[in-house]
Amino acid sequence: MTATRTRKVEAALSQPKLSFKALEPMYASIGTEIPGKGWTFEPKYDGIRVLAYVSSTDMKLITRNGKDKAAQFPEIVGALKRLASETRRSFILDGEIVALVHGEPARFQELQSRMHLKETHLIQRLSVETPAALILFDILLDGDEALIPELWTERRTRLLKRVGKRTSTHLRVTDSIEDDGKKMLEKARRQGWEGIIAKRIDSRYEPGKRTRSWLKLKIEFREEFVVGGYTEPRNSREHIGALLLGYFDGDRLIYVGHTGGGFTREELNDMYKRLKPLERRTSPFEETPKTNEKAHWVKPEVVVEVKFSEWTADRRLRQPIFVGARDDKDAKDVGIEAPSVQRKTIRDGTIAKRRARLSVNARAKSPSNTSDAKTSASNAGRSRIGSVKQSKIDTSGTIGQLSAIEEAGGDGILDFGHGKTLKVSNLDKVFFPKEKYTKGDLMRYYARVADFILPAIQDRPLVLKRFPNGIDGEGFYQHKASETTPLGVRVEVITTEDGEKQPRIVGRDLLTLLYTVQLGAISVDPLHSRVQSLDYADYTILDLDPGPRASFARVVEVARCAKEVIDGFGLHAAIKTSGSTGLHIYLPLPPKTPNEAAMIVAQMIATKVADAHPKEATIERFVKSRGAATVYVDYLQNIRGKTVAGVYCVRAKPGATVSTPLKWSELADDLDPRDFHLGNAAERFEKVGDIWNEAMRKKNSLRALV
Repeated sequence: MTATRTRKVEAALSQPKLSFKALEPMYASIGTEIPGKGWTFEPKYDGIRVLAYVSSTDMKLITRNGKDKAAQFPEIVGALKRLASETRRSFILDGEIVALVHGEPARFQELQSRMHLKETHLIQRLSVETPAALILFDILLDGDEALIPELWTERRTRLLKRVGKRTSTHLRVTDSIEDDGKKMLEKARRQGWEGIIAKRIDSRYEPGKRTRSWLKLKIEFREEFVVGGYTEPRNSREHIGALLLGYFDGDRLIYVGHTGGGFTREELNDMYKRLKPLERRTSPFEETPKTNEKAHWVKPEVVVEVKFSEWTADRRLRQPIFVGARDDKDAKDVGIEAPSVQRKTIRDGTIAKRRARLSVNARAKSPSNTSDAKTSASNAGRSRIGSVKQSKIDTSGTIGQLSAIEEAGGDGILDFGHGKTLKVSNLDKVFFPKEKYTKGDLMRYYARVADFILPAIQDRPLVLKRFPNGIDGEGFYQHKASETTPLGVRVEVITTEDGEKQPRIVGRDLLTLLYTVQLGAISVDPLHSRVQSLDYADYTILDLDPGPRASFARVVEVARCAKEVIDGFGLHAAIKTSGSTGLHIYLPLPPKTPNEAAMIVAQMIATKVADAHPKEATIERFVKSRGAATVYVDYLQNIRGKTVAGVYCVRAKPGATVSTPLKWSELADDLDPRDFHLGNAAERFEKVGDIWNEAMRKKNSLRALV
C-alpha cells in the first residue's frame, strides 16, 4: 500500500463517524490454474460486492463505485444492527450481497428487481418475498483496531470470532477451505456456481488493488461490458432490438458484439429508459460496427453483465445472453478479462448416434400432418377464457416431425393440422450435457406424455424459467407473454396479486406446451388456480424440502407421517417427486376455496406433522434455525403467484429428472427420485397410467377441519 493511501485509510478509520470515501475493496486477478499449498478457497458469489460500514449510529453498504445500497436491503441492515448491538463495536466488513432462493445463495438475476428500487413499500415487500443476505469474507476494522495490515489468517480468525456465532439468514460468513481447490472447483461445476476465489493465506488486504494474492477461477464465460448503442427492434418487439457492447482499452471503446437475448419485457423497457437520454450522433466505438437494423449510439456509461459461450477467433462474443444491468460498477473500469478455467463445450457424435443412446424414441419416423388434438377451429387464435375438453391425442406425427427436423439441422416448422403451425429451432442443441439430451429430445418427451400433462396444466397460467443454452447456461424467469407470441399459443390477460394487468401464457394444447420448450423452458410450472378463478385454489400443497444432512429416506418418512395426519382428518392426497431432492403432496380442494384457506389447510397439516415428529420435521422458515437433518414441511408455496415444479415435468437438473406421480405404496425406504428421468419416465407413465389426474379429480371436503 502506498504511503498516501495508508494515511487516507488511517484517517478514515480514526473518524468517529465512519468514512467510506477513502476505502475501496481489494480485487482478485484472473487465475488460469488451481494454486497449491498456502492458499485457501472460497465460493465466488454472484451478487453485489460491498463494504459494510457498521456502527451503533450508522449503517452503509457501499459498492465499489461508492453507491450506498443500505436503503434497498433493510433486512441486511437489520442484521448488521443486531451485530453492532450485541458486540458493541464498529466494523468495516467486506462481502457480497446475494439473493436467496429457498434460503440458499442464488444468481445475480434474482437481485435485479431490488437493486434500483426507491419506493419504501416495494422495498419492504420484496425484502420478504425475495430476500437477500450479506455473505462476509473479510474484516478491515474491528472496534478501534484496523486489520488491513494483518495477514489473511488473522483477519479470518477475527471475522469468525466477531461474526461466526452471530450469523443469521441475512448475515453469513463464507466457507473457506485451505489447500483443496480442486475439490471446491469440482463442487462449483456440479452445483452451477460462477466459479471460486483462491486467496493466499499470508496475504494482506490491499484496498483498490487488483492483486495476484487473490485469484478468480471462473468456470463460466461471464463479464461486464459497456453499452455503446442499441438497434431498433424488429416486428412487434418493443423498445430495443439488441445492445451493442464493448470494453474500454484506455480511452478506446472496443466493440465485442451485440445481444438481444435474455431480456424480459420489463427489462427491455427499463434499458430503453436508461439509454434514450444518453443518445448521441456518432458511434463511441473505436471502429463503428455494422448492424442489421438502424443503430442508435449512446454515451458509453451503462454497464451490463453478459453470459456467453466463448470468445471467437476475432474477439467477438459467441451466443451472448443479457444477465442484468450493473450500477455498482463504473463504465471506465470495464476492461476485458483473460481466460480462466472455463471448459469449452464439446459436441461430439451425430444425432443418430445420440439417438441410439437414448430411450426416448420417436413412435413414428416420418413427418405427418396428423392433428395432435381434436379442438375447434376457434382455438387456432387467442383462446377465450374457458376449459377446452381434452381428447385422446395422437402425437406420433408430431414426434416424427421433430425427429426429422432435428436430423435436418434443427430448424423447421411443426404442422399440427387445422392450420396450426409452430416454428422451432436449434433442436440439436444439447440441453443436458452429461446425458447428451437435446432440445429435440425434450420436445419429443412432452409430445409423448401430452395425454398426462395437458390436463394438469389446463387453464392455468404458466411461469417459465428459460434455459436457452441448456441447464449449464443462464436461466431466467419469464412471467409475461411477449408480443411476438404466435397466435396459436393461448394467451390470457390476468390481474396479478399486485393488481397489474399482465398477458400470460396459459396451458391448453400441445402447441402451447411445445412453444414453452421452444423458448428454452425445461419445466412447465403452473399456478395453483385456473385463469377463470384466480382467487380460488384447486389444491393445497405440502412441499417436503430436506435439509443438507437429511437423506431421501428421511423425506419418505416425513411423507408417511403427513399421510397419517391427512388420513386422520378424513382427507385424501396425491404425491409426487419434486424431480429434485423432495416430495410434493397435493390435496384437491372443493370449488371456490379461497387461496388463503388453501394455505391454512396446508399449515394445519404441516404443524401437526412437525409437532408430532420434531426430530424429523420442521416448519421453521429460516434455514439457519432448522436442524440440518430435518425436513422442512413448507406450506407457504400456496401463496398466490407461487409455483412448484409441475407434475410430469422434466427438471433443469443433472440427470434430467422428472417430477413423477407415485402411488402411496411406493414410498419405500430405498425410493430414489433420480430413478425417474427423461430417458425412462414416459414408459412408466404409459405402464401405470395417469394416477395423478385420477387422484386429483376427487375433491376433499373440508368439514373435518372445522
